[in-house]
Amino acid sequence: MKNYIKPLAVGIIGLLSIATVASAHGDEFKPAFVDSLVPNYLATQTALAGDDLGGAKKAAGELVATAKNGPSFPAFTAPASAIAQAENIKSARANFLTVSMEMQDLVDHVGTTGEHSLYEAHCPMAFGGKGGSWLQGDQNVLNPYFGSLMLHCGSIKGIIAGASKTNASPGGDHSGQNH
Repeated sequence: MKNYIKPLAVGIIGLLSIATVASAHGDEFKPAFVDSLVPNYLATQTALAGDDLGGAKKAAGELVATAKNGPSFPAFTAPASAIAQAENIKSARANFLTVSMEMQDLVDHVGTTGEHSLYEAHCPMAFGGKGGSWLQGDQNVLNPYFGSLMLHCGSIKGIIAGASKTNASPGGDHSGQNH
């Protein structure tokens, strides 16, 4: 009997984890709500890639305002608010990683209407080699975590939303001269 307790406990914990992830974005989250976040999310990403803290703060503030029109989602709005109030670009970039993870979860679990194409990009060198992913509207890698220091560092992992979802091809690399 003892031999079955540990595997059973692990199985139950695993099922609870899956249920938690599945319900993390309840029925009140709709694809149209996710779509409403995309323009300001992308504006924040572009501003950080351009080393524009002021632009990132403005776009993140607008992102928070838009997000507050939907269901309560503090895992997203808290780090987006931190970007809007960031005193330096390093802090804004660290918070953007969390916003990006939450945005990707929204797209993965809730979906979009297909109005916007969204590509998952990843830079394995970001955050001391821990790596960081983000979403962008095209396949031209613009790294929000390094900006002009390594603007094109990263690669497109695939398209996660949009009408041309099946037409994605990898782009960017870590061998270019921008590093």
